Amino acid sequence: MTVPERFSWVVEGVIAGMERPGLFSSFEDDLEFLRGEGISAIVNLEEKKYAREYEGFIVKHIPVNDFKAPGLEDFGEFVDFVNGRLAESRRIAVHCYAGMGRTNLMLACFLMHHMRIDPGTALDVVKMKRPFHVVTWEQEEALRDYFFMIRDSLEIPGLRR
Repeated sequence: MTVPERFSWVVEGVIAGMERPGLFSSFEDDLEFLRGEGISAIVNLEEKKYAREYEGFIVKHIPVNDFKAPGLEDFGEFVDFVNGRLAESRRIAVHCYAGMGRTNLMLACFLMHHMRIDPGTALDVVKMKRPFHVVTWEQEEALRDYFFMIRDSLEIPGLRR
C-alpha cells in the first residue's frame, strides 16, 4: 500500500495531515491507506465538497479559500469536531488541496489546544513533522488572533497575561 505523498502524523496515531485524497494517486488507494492506518474521520478544508463519498469515514467540511485565513469560528468548529472524534477514540486526517497551508495551520491550531502551547511554537512543531509547509502571513495572523481569543482557557505554563 502506497503512502500518500504528503501524509504524516503530527501526533502519532492521533491526527495526521495530507494532500487531498486522489491528488497524486488514486482516490480509492488513498482512502484504503487511511483505513489501514486506522483513520476513520477526515476534515476537508477545501472550498468545495467532493462529489464522491468517503465510505466508512466521518467527514467534516470546513471550507477555507486557498492561501486565505479561516475565520475565528472555523478554528473553533475544527477543534470541536476533532475533540468529539478523539472522545470516540477515532484517528483523524486533515487535508486541503496540497496539504501544505490550510492543513498545517489547522494542525497547529489542534496542537495549541492539545499541547497547550502558543501559536509560534505550534507552527514550529508542525514544520518539524511536515517539511512541506506553506502557511501565509495572513493565516499565521489569524491563528494568533484565535489564540488571543481562547488563551485564558488554555492555561499555558509561563504565559503572561
